[in-house]
Amino acid sequence: MRKAVGIGGLRRKEADRLALSKKGNELAQREIEKLQEHITIMKANLEDFVREHQKEIRNDPMFRGQVQRMCQLIGVDPLVSRKGYMAELLGVGDFYCELGIQIIGICVATRSINGGLIELDDLQQRLIRRRIKGSEPIIEDDIKRAISQLKPLKGGYRIVTFGNRKMVQSISREMNPDNSTVLALAQYTCKFTVEDVRVGFEWDMNRIRSCIDDMLRSGIIWVDDYDAVQPEYWVPAFFSQMSGANLGS
Repeated sequence: MRKAVGIGGLRRKEADRLALSKKGNELAQREIEKLQEHITIMKANLEDFVREHQKEIRNDPMFRGQVQRMCQLIGVDPLVSRKGYMAELLGVGDFYCELGIQIIGICVATRSINGGLIELDDLQQRLIRRRIKGSEPIIEDDIKRAISQLKPLKGGYRIVTFGNRKMVQSISREMNPDNSTVLALAQYTCKFTVEDVRVGFEWDMNRIRSCIDDMLRSGIIWVDDYDAVQPEYWVPAFFSQMSGANLGS
C-alpha cells in the first residue's frame, strides 16, 4: 500500500510540474509579446525622431553616432531597415557609399608605399582633406561603418589593431600572429631590428627571418640597410606625421 501511494504521489508531482511549466511558458510568451509591442512603438518613435532631426543628424557627426547607437540598441540597422527607409531618413545611405568609395581611393593610392596598411587617424585626416567643402563632417565611427559596408567587395578591407595603433587593412591576406606581434613592437618608434625582436620575444633566427621576409615581400615594412650589421626595418603605415602630399593623398 505504501508503494502504491508513493507512485500516486510521484504522478501528482509530475502533473503539478507540467502545469507550472505550462503556466510559466504562457507568462513568458505574454512578456515576449509585450516586449515586442514596446520595441515596435520605440521603432516608430525613433523614426519620428529621426524625421524631425534629419538636418542635425546629417551635420553633427557625434549626434549621428548617438542616433545610430540608439538604432542598434533596439535592433534597427538604418542601412537595411525597410529597404533603406531609415537610411534615407538619416541621410546615411549615400553618405556611407560615398565615404566607402573615398576610403578605397585613398587605400589604393597609398598601397604601394604602406603595403596596404594605413593608420585610422591618418585615413581620417586624408578623408577630411579630400571631401568637398561643406560636406557632412566625419568621425571614426563613420569610417568604421563605411568599411563594414565594403566587406562584400572582398578586398580585405578591415580595421586591425597593433598595440595601441588602429590600422585599416586593404589587402586580401590574413595578418599572421608573428606579423602582428612584431608590428606592435614598432608601434612607438615606427621601426625595429632583428635584435629587438630576438630580445623582446626570444625567437630563433629562422622564425624572425621568416616573419621579416614575409612583411618585406608584401611591402608592409621597409628596410634601411645603411648599417649592414644591424639593418633597421621601418613600418611606413606608422608614419602618421607625414603629409598627405608626400604619401599620395
